[in-house]
Amino acid sequence: MVAVAAILAACAPAARAYTSPPPPNLDWTRLLPALSSPASVQPHDIPGCATPSIACIDQEIAQMQALKTRLGCDHRAVFDTTYLVLTQTLRDTMAADPHAFQDPSWLYYEDAEFGHLYFSTMAAYDAGRKVAPAWQIAFDAARSGSVTAFQDMMLGINAHVQNDMPYMLAAVGLREPDGTTHKPDHDAFNDVLRRAFQPVIDAVSGFDRLVPIMAPSWTPIDDLTGLQLVMGWREIVWREAEQLLNAKTPVQRRIVADGIAENAALTARLIAAPAFPGYRPVRDAYCRAHVL
Repeated sequence: MVAVAAILAACAPAARAYTSPPPPNLDWTRLLPALSSPASVQPHDIPGCATPSIACIDQEIAQMQALKTRLGCDHRAVFDTTYLVLTQTLRDTMAADPHAFQDPSWLYYEDAEFGHLYFSTMAAYDAGRKVAPAWQIAFDAARSGSVTAFQDMMLGINAHVQNDMPYMLAAVGLREPDGTTHKPDHDAFNDVLRRAFQPVIDAVSGFDRLVPIMAPSWTPIDDLTGLQLVMGWREIVWREAEQLLNAKTPVQRRIVADGIAENAALTARLIAAPAFPGYRPVRDAYCRAHVL
């Protein structure tokens, strides 16, 4: 507790409120073409999204808001808040510009499938069932209370992107029936990430006074670095989804799946490694004053 208090005291002057524009849009993933993959897999009805429309996103937002209320200052609420703000930004984008994506219906199905994976994982963990290693590390770190909210945020992003997204993409398909790739829409989503990055930081700052210190809004460097990291993850998972769809046998698919799980778990262990025993009381008191 003494060490934590010293860190807070030393960093407190840096925790002033600033505003900053979104980080620069270094859209390098658009330069990377899609590789060969089958067009046989197509979007399908998903819980909460029987017909693709913006109502699918509204349903997901309502679920996230309800979960956020239920969680309160549970440290898992940090990623739920992250996901909520990002999804709200996606909804605003699609409502304001119907042509932001080439195939909005694919995005609606994709978003619904992705959310379904998240809610199912939360329910599985709460019921004591097995979850993917990256999620186990993320949830256990949240339960321990010895990591910062910034780490909770990154642990959730890592698990949902690096572990879940390849399967979500493989489930909804990477190509139109005529073979046209959906990769331009996958890459276009990076601009939603860019515009949501600082609002996400602002939203999760109420959970932990260290968040504005670890990701200060007065400099775009941390936003740019974080955005490029997640963009890199999203490029990798597109390739992993291609591998899942191109697998010819269960053994080939299992090899790909094992690689996905191991990579996400390794990243999770690195994110969770810096621990701050005794920080929970300080952090939870701050949350009760700023969130509840």
